[in-house]
Amino acid sequence: MHPDLEKLVQRDKIDRATAQQLELLPPGTFCHHKSWGAGQVVDWDRLGVKVIVDFEAKKGHELGMKFAALSLAPLAEDSFLAKRLTSADELKALAAADPSALVKLALRGSGGRLSLDQLEELLKGHVIPEGKYKGWWEATKRKLREDMQFIVPAKRTDPLELREDDFDPSQGLIEQFRAARDLRAKVKAVEAIIKEIHVFKDQQDTLVELVGEISEIARKGVKLQYVPAAELVLICEELQSRIKGYEPAPGQISTVDILAVGESAIPGLFEDLSLTRLRQVLKSFPDAFGEEWVAKMLGLVPSCNLRSIGEIANCLEAAGHQPGLLSYMENGLQQRSLTSDALAWICRERKGLAASVFTPTLCLSVMSSLEADQLNEEGSVRSANRLRDLVADDGGLIPDLIDGANINTIRNFAGRLVGSASFDELTRKSLMARIVKLHPEIQDLLSGPEKEQEETLIVSESSLVEKKAAYDRLIKEEIPQNREDIKIARSYGDLRENFEYKSAKEYQRVLMKRQGDWERDLKLAQPTDFSNPDTSKVSIGTVVSLDPVGPGAPLTYTVLGAWDSDPDKGILAYLSERGNAILDKKIGDEVEFPLGNGGTERYRITGIRAWQG
Repeated sequence: MHPDLEKLVQRDKIDRATAQQLELLPPGTFCHHKSWGAGQVVDWDRLGVKVIVDFEAKKGHELGMKFAALSLAPLAEDSFLAKRLTSADELKALAAADPSALVKLALRGSGGRLSLDQLEELLKGHVIPEGKYKGWWEATKRKLREDMQFIVPAKRTDPLELREDDFDPSQGLIEQFRAARDLRAKVKAVEAIIKEIHVFKDQQDTLVELVGEISEIARKGVKLQYVPAAELVLICEELQSRIKGYEPAPGQISTVDILAVGESAIPGLFEDLSLTRLRQVLKSFPDAFGEEWVAKMLGLVPSCNLRSIGEIANCLEAAGHQPGLLSYMENGLQQRSLTSDALAWICRERKGLAASVFTPTLCLSVMSSLEADQLNEEGSVRSANRLRDLVADDGGLIPDLIDGANINTIRNFAGRLVGSASFDELTRKSLMARIVKLHPEIQDLLSGPEKEQEETLIVSESSLVEKKAAYDRLIKEEIPQNREDIKIARSYGDLRENFEYKSAKEYQRVLMKRQGDWERDLKLAQPTDFSNPDTSKVSIGTVVSLDPVGPGAPLTYTVLGAWDSDPDKGILAYLSERGNAILDKKIGDEVEFPLGNGGTERYRITGIRAWQG
């Protein structure tokens, strides 16, 4: 035992168990405390019977020797926590320059295995700023998955692991494929094999065997899980093309086979495929359907999205079937049977492949489609609508749509646009401005329903302050955070299956609509303290007493500003259903209130007095 510790034991300053533990913590030793993190023992204060420790955020901290012996765990000099203490700037630089190397360092310092929570505890707030950790980890995770030395868990509850340096990456890729739990995971595993095909340079037989295994898995899964099984067949064919001299085995499933057995599921397959895979499938149509392949392909258009329709059109044009495509589109316009995605394709290709069917009357077909889509979306989350987005975002589309149209068609189009619920108010005004710029004579359409919406909003001063504060939060916090969420979600890749991205983009629409609405409301708001209201009738700033006509209990309502509703306290906004129903009524007047069950209840106004705020 260290002489200094022996003396302290003999003088009864510490017990022998404490001294034995402190022997593991001599000055210069790295240590860890569960609350204060990593530290380094600076000195033993034998007179004060204390241990002096430099913690990461607490230099020169003093602990009683007994407490130090119980709460400090010694760390190896090459441990990650020790490096975090002595080389924090180097670790931060490594996090930015080579995040995979940083994670490898953390794993090697922890026996090659860490839970994601443990890794986060090691890095977040110490090496990676807390607010940036989520984005950093998502980007790093993608890089780790590309490095076969790492085993990246599919679930957060599983550990992140580091393989040995002499690990054979080809074996790891095969293991990853066989360990994949579902068909989509197997597709990603085969993609990884193709990306690292060079590691199989001397293992062609292994790849041939793997192709047979993939083919059999796809054959068994095609009836129950058509889309992922089809993707597996497609990726398998790409793998086959990378094997020198490969010849498909008799009866091996192919793209032609999957098209023939799953015709009704093809539109869903198109939507999920990457552009390269989609083109691969379209090239197989002649072999799959023979002389009927053009008709089969055109028959898919009503069920396809804009991207798929574009690729179908390109495929038909390349094969010399452009007249058949345009005839199909022209018939669809005449019969009003084209989907919004098909109309979006015509609009997008108006100066190219679809020029002959882009006629002045198309503008009315566009509005009819948008109106129909809006009705279908009522009561549900607003779905993606590429035609709506194209109309809103393509600055040249509306001028092109109305170019050559007669004034009656233009007025019809503009009138329907003014009343359209497909666009928020700001977008609607912007679109109308494009039409008015070319045809000022339809300016009068803007003074219809819109004019009524420009009436002043009477609001309380307190509610105006709250609304402005909410608007500031929207502009300074919620919208910037949504942009960051979109950026992070986009980094996850594969936007076709990226729920986080779709959700963030949909919420962006909600926020933009809210911004437009609130900006309009704040512009129209007129604050008041509701003093001196007209008590000869129900007006804003009055307290109204109502007695039931028949069974029921008396009611007392206070009618205040547009943003002051609080039904639990009997406060009605003057624009609310009940507030509007009693506004301008006098003592003795009767009013009916609708009930949730479809019935009504009738009340008589018995008193009106000024509200005393």
